[in-house]
Amino acid sequence: MTQIVTRSEIVQQPGRELTFGQALNEALREELLRDPAVVLLGEDIGLHGGAQGITRGLIKEFGPKRVRNTHLAEAAIAGAAVGAALTGMRPVAEMMYSDFMTIAMDQVVNQAAKYHFMTAGRAKVPMVIRTPVGAGRGNAAQHSQSV
Repeated sequence: MTQIVTRSEIVQQPGRELTFGQALNEALREELLRDPAVVLLGEDIGLHGGAQGITRGLIKEFGPKRVRNTHLAEAAIAGAAVGAALTGMRPVAEMMYSDFMTIAMDQVVNQAAKYHFMTAGRAKVPMVIRTPVGAGRGNAAQHSQSV
């Protein structure tokens, strides 16, 4: 059972010790609470909480419109994040493994990174791409970049 903690309760607990995963979950939750334009998208991030469980519990609290499961298609995830950002949303796109970022490089390098300049500063692309690197899982050559 997930304990619901308010943002003010989080801020009032200095010196707490958290794992990186717990800290990421808390930060994502805090941003979802703070800004209704923030949305999460990625593979299995809803009920499963993502490959590392970082988004566990967030779909239950914020619903499937703010925590969106996607297909296994990194280029589509990055492209959807770029499109969402251009319409005023603030997407956080999760790539299950860093190895698959190369599949999304056209969207990241040629769209997200350049759109502001391609429109003479009229458009902004406020988005985050989050992916684990070197997690020590040893899931083979194309799934972890770790030993």
